[in-house]
Amino acid sequence: MKMHSIKSKPTNYIAFAFCILLQSLNLQGQSFDLLDPKSVNREFKPAFQSGDGKLVHGDSGFQYTTEEPTEKDYDYRFVVPARLRAGKDFEIIADLTNGSIAESSSEVASIGIEVYQKNNLSNRLATELSVARLQGYFSRTIFSQIVASGEKMFDCFSSDLRVPERSKIKLKYNSKLKVFSIHYLDFDKINWVSVGSFGIAGDGGTSGNAHWKMRSSETFLLYVYGFSKNMKIYDGDIQLHSLEINHNL
Repeated sequence: MKMHSIKSKPTNYIAFAFCILLQSLNLQGQSFDLLDPKSVNREFKPAFQSGDGKLVHGDSGFQYTTEEPTEKDYDYRFVVPARLRAGKDFEIIADLTNGSIAESSSEVASIGIEVYQKNNLSNRLATELSVARLQGYFSRTIFSQIVASGEKMFDCFSSDLRVPERSKIKLKYNSKLKVFSIHYLDFDKINWVSVGSFGIAGDGGTSGNAHWKMRSSETFLLYVYGFSKNMKIYDGDIQLHSLEINHNL
């Protein structure tokens, strides 16, 4: 009986196809391992720091603290492998905790993410889990702000002024409209809540628009940060538990 042999694909072809598959998966999403010190040191680089603010990596991710507060304390980390392109859709999701308490109108504390136009660092957009006092009352909100040419343009915050201490923030970018939208999710609910949106090409945002004059071939820079004013922030009060980026939505 004559056996029919089955031709196998060359090994180098299979390896090539596997590499293409891996690249495709990598483009779809990035989840940063905040529990691995080696990965954190490689992917989160010190950037801007002022006053006594310290964003330090620990066993459960990053935590922000101050021991001797000033009128403006902050610490930023640059997320090296973010790969955010103006011509591609993406979303950034951060799992945050802010259990600090603002006791006066001069006190503010927040933990968040900020996106910069790489070719013009005076254009940026931040969204954060923030505590402050609004009209004398303590609040914990999802606060966002867009800046153009170094000038604060517009801001928005969640309609719920007492969001949970631990919440997720999602910053979603629509490359066709060139619009960033902000959402949050608390751990007692399953649906994302819309906070607002900002256009960077002059229109499209519900909360305000700016002219960044950004081409689709350009890229964004991503930072995570802790910020505070006149507040002592203790261990465990303000934390970044996880960060992920989803591409090509």
